[in-house]
Amino acid sequence: MFTGISEELGKVISFKNMGRHVEIEIECEKVLENTKIGDSIMTDGVCLTVKEINDNSYKADIMEESLKMTKFDISILNKKVNLERAMRLSDRLDGHIVQGHVDGVGKIKKIVENVFTIECNDYIQNLVVKKGSISLDGISLTVSGDNFNNFSVSLIPETFYKTNFKYKKVGDKINIETDIIQRFIQKSITKKERLDKNFLLENGF
Repeated sequence: MFTGISEELGKVISFKNMGRHVEIEIECEKVLENTKIGDSIMTDGVCLTVKEINDNSYKADIMEESLKMTKFDISILNKKVNLERAMRLSDRLDGHIVQGHVDGVGKIKKIVENVFTIECNDYIQNLVVKKGSISLDGISLTVSGDNFNNFSVSLIPETFYKTNFKYKKVGDKINIETDIIQRFIQKSITKKERLDKNFLLENGF
């Protein structure tokens, strides 16, 4: 689990096709502190397992399913990515509960000062709620506007300047993870089940 609060910006320095998966290497500093092989680091919204640690980078594998569900392809090489280590039970939850399991890819439709409008598919749009939480490239944000096939988020200056949003432009792809609570509610409504403690426990919450 993660909070959606980026700890630092890393840089993708290698993206190697290994057949049925890709090996990615991220240049970074802070997230390497107290990190060991097998730990998780959320990389632009995707939970990756560290398989190798170097002086100023880590390597991880991205499996075929993750490649299909995310924006990750060779175009990410040399790009800046948001990084966050998995949260500890003693940590404050400053953002919201983020799993690092991307629901799909959106596209930036419009940028007006600090407001970003994101196009997305129907599945994601049905899980977007105005004033609710959403994770974009691993960053916990609040939905400020909700339309037919797009939604908007407003970034405070602190978030804008400390994340890779300061580099984004119209047309860029972005990893989207909807709020886990909203997904549980949607499933409860669809199956006409009661949303209670037992339901949440049965579904891994």
